[in-house]
Amino acid sequence: MHMNNNLVSSKVKKITRNDVEITINYIDSVGNPIAEPVTLQGHYMDALDMPWKTIPGYVLSSVQNFQQSFLPNSDGIYLIYFKQIAAPVVVYHRNTKGELISDPQYIYGELNKDYQAKPLAEAERFLVNYPKKSKGQFSSQVQEYEFVYNTIPLVNYKIEKDLFIKTNSNVNVFEEPASKTPLQLPIPHDSTWRVFKALKETYSNIIWYNLGGSTWIPSSEDITPVVLKEYTTKQIEQQRQLNNPLNATANNISYIYQIIDSMSINRSVRILYYEDQNVTAWETPYGTMDNKRYYGGQDVFVTRLIQLDNYSVWAELKDGYYIESKYLNL
Repeated sequence: MHMNNNLVSSKVKKITRNDVEITINYIDSVGNPIAEPVTLQGHYMDALDMPWKTIPGYVLSSVQNFQQSFLPNSDGIYLIYFKQIAAPVVVYHRNTKGELISDPQYIYGELNKDYQAKPLAEAERFLVNYPKKSKGQFSSQVQEYEFVYNTIPLVNYKIEKDLFIKTNSNVNVFEEPASKTPLQLPIPHDSTWRVFKALKETYSNIIWYNLGGSTWIPSSEDITPVVLKEYTTKQIEQQRQLNNPLNATANNISYIYQIIDSMSINRSVRILYYEDQNVTAWETPYGTMDNKRYYGGQDVFVTRLIQLDNYSVWAELKDGYYIESKYLNL
């Protein structure tokens, strides 16, 4: 009997069927596939050998529906990966004194992807020292590069005679050229300011205009440089003979405009401006600015309005100063 069983066993083959299918899905943290799924086939209850994958730029975070043997699973198994964050590449641009001439540049990208650090295009001609290798691949570590330029930050810039700056909006002014921090109060839109001198940044096309004292405005602000017309001595003398409020101080005025209209007011009006900001007082329209300031909400006494031949309208105040009428509650 025992011999018969051995004989039968030697003639019977064991049949193995791969009758269970399991799909392995590779997705990111929001469910997007990041690799092709893998479908495994095996016999019921056989051990399942998980096909783990290393995916560049990603780190395996968790497994959903994990199983170690072939059991029916219509949903499949999900391997969930988080995107691995690459550290930035920082690029510094300095002059020969070691001072930054622009804000540090931060280059971002995906882990193991290529990057290229470059000098400032507008200052490349001043480049005197630079890294031998300025390209590589993003990694988990911060990488730094430094470009050095032999440049003088500011040089004198020749301006036209009789140059003024007209503001097209409320604009920032600075205590010194090339400063990054504006003064607390901007100067108002649609106002005109005499330019006394100018400097230019050698590593850019920005021009810094001096409006008097420690007040500078860069050409990057919303401004328009204008040259106001200058009258001859004869025209000034003719202007003095006119009955206009500029007669008394005509000697101090560089730019004399014809008055084309005037109107008596003789009443108190209010300055229409922000309470924490001020309006400039002028000794004469387009003449000399005074240190005196009028603040928003302040009451002033207006004797009359005058309109000049450039169509600007000015208010003559009882204290002898002038301000532009657009700041008044007339």
